Amino acid sequence: MSLRFGLKWSFQNPGFARVPWEQLYRTHLDLIAESETLGYDHVWLTEHHFVDDGYSPSLHTIGAAVAARTNRIRIGTHLLLLPLHNPVRVAEDTATVDLMSAGRFDLGVGQGYRRGEFESQGISRAERGGRMEEGLTVVQRLLRGETVTFDGRFTTLRDVRISPPALQRPHPPIWVGATMPKAVERAARMGCHFLNGGHLEYFDGGDDRVIIVVDPTFQSKATGKTIHHRMVEIFSVQNGKITRLVPYYWDTALLVEACGGVHAP
Repeated sequence: MSLRFGLKWSFQNPGFARVPWEQLYRTHLDLIAESETLGYDHVWLTEHHFVDDGYSPSLHTIGAAVAARTNRIRIGTHLLLLPLHNPVRVAEDTATVDLMSAGRFDLGVGQGYRRGEFESQGISRAERGGRMEEGLTVVQRLLRGETVTFDGRFTTLRDVRISPPALQRPHPPIWVGATMPKAVERAARMGCHFLNGGHLEYFDGGDDRVIIVVDPTFQSKATGKTIHHRMVEIFSVQNGKITRLVPYYWDTALLVEACGGVHAP
């Protein structure tokens, strides 16, 4: 079992430290390229909309720029807010970035939670679960190379097949991120990896269930400080069966502090 490290990037530009937007994007891309040189395994991109500090709203665009600046590091979305997007476009953009990155792209999706992101675009927040599951079904089928005809509540397609196809087969890894036990079951049922995004402490129920422990509080032996860090147990799902892969720490700064300042990797 190996431990892999990644960094999450939100491209935020807060008012108290505001720089020109083009400078922010240039320096962040420089840092991401440097993280590959330092040995990191993943870069994760995260999405929100209409935030004053510019929290990144366009993940596939950024992912394509990262692909052009790197050679080895995997590029993932943590998370793309699927109910706010056209699933056909998500599949096309995913396939395109997967090609541009030579098969290094991971698609992580979630249903979102901020009311303003839904209401300002005329989308009912109450529909996010249905939109998420329906959209994910469409994205999976299109990325597998199927010709899709679909009559759903939110999506209607007639003989749609995306081109060019994604490089990774049967499709790029797809992660479902959420915080509730119901979402774990959804990920298993739909054959996706599960990426925890919050404070789920324990969930165990036998077949097709998973135990996840995140956000434990512990005391650092090196510093004596009480540290509240995020640890996500990642599980692979194949044919409805979840298999534990590795613990994935994505709050690296706190992990470094927990290790007494020893940088990793």
